Amino acid sequence: MTNHWIDLKNSDCILIMGSNAAENHPISFKYVTMAQQSGGKVISVDPRFTRTSSKADIYAPLRSGTDIAFLGGMIKYIFENNLYNEEYVVNYTNASFIVNKDFAFNDGLFSGFDPLKKSYNKSTWTFDNDENGVPKRDVTLKDPRCVMNILKNHYSGYDLKLVSRITGTSEADLLEVYKTYAATGARGKAGTIMYAMGWTQHTVGVQNIRTMSIIQLLLGNMGVAGGGVNALRGESNVQGSTDHALLFHILPGYLKMPSSPIQTLAEYNKLFTPVSKNPLSGNWWQNYPKYSVSLLKSYFGENATKDNEFGYSLLPKTEAGKTYTWLDIFDDMYKGTIKGFFAWGMNPACSGSNAGKVRKALAKLETKQALSGKAPE
Repeated sequence: MTNHWIDLKNSDCILIMGSNAAENHPISFKYVTMAQQSGGKVISVDPRFTRTSSKADIYAPLRSGTDIAFLGGMIKYIFENNLYNEEYVVNYTNASFIVNKDFAFNDGLFSGFDPLKKSYNKSTWTFDNDENGVPKRDVTLKDPRCVMNILKNHYSGYDLKLVSRITGTSEADLLEVYKTYAATGARGKAGTIMYAMGWTQHTVGVQNIRTMSIIQLLLGNMGVAGGGVNALRGESNVQGSTDHALLFHILPGYLKMPSSPIQTLAEYNKLFTPVSKNPLSGNWWQNYPKYSVSLLKSYFGENATKDNEFGYSLLPKTEAGKTYTWLDIFDDMYKGTIKGFFAWGMNPACSGSNAGKVRKALAKLETKQALSGKAPE
């Protein structure tokens, strides 16, 4: 849940990790300062002492890449001190859901691991459902197989001594951060997290953010003023690229891009409309067909009718099984299947995840054009 920057002023505690907001997102920091002026605490956790650190109430250094261990220690601290928001956890998360009896985590591996393929069979990573396909629950959170207790067991080893050894952060600093931030789980309090490229540009970037999301859910810091998990974009159009459907896999409104085998609107809607048998499920995306028809009507106006599937057949479609990501584009260029390339507002030779390969791909494209005697396309 990314909130408006102005909402930061409503926070009782702002934890900034993977970000130097004071320097790189100065407008956001205006509202961080307003939160401080109202009595809120600001925590900076960073390998470097940055401008953000200099403005923080608490600064805690850590070794680069050890954020998950740092956050894991906070999860354990929340559990062992019963600081989680039980009302929120029971009613608005899956903490009470019962997990498949065959699910396990032993010696660092989850159930279903195939050592030969080095991949997981995730068939045991499911909930224990009743006869209607609805997950069974234990709202008392006492069942050892409910999500809450599995989570508690998973993080039980993250004590201060171990986390300090992994992160390099002193036990005193860890405890100060945990105590200050976990206090936002109390009724009437709210804490938020600000992160940026320091979290996302890791091989475990997604896990960094998911771990922080667990903390926010435990403390009930979602859906409240001054809460959320707030991403500070690396450049202005990251959010716009999804909102305005500039990426290959989505249409406006976060609808899925159809592929060539999906020939009819009925097939398309059925494929992407989630079904839930749980009467308590919000499942807002059950309205997917309404959104898809609305989009088609906005495209084709009065020509979009029920008889012609609202013009669905006119939509461009991707090739079956083919993706068109940045990595795929430069892989195809490297193989010589792309004949021309325009670069606007970017420097792929520097910003690609495999800059060496990107440069070779661009060089091949340039060489091919030179040999053909044609101007670059």
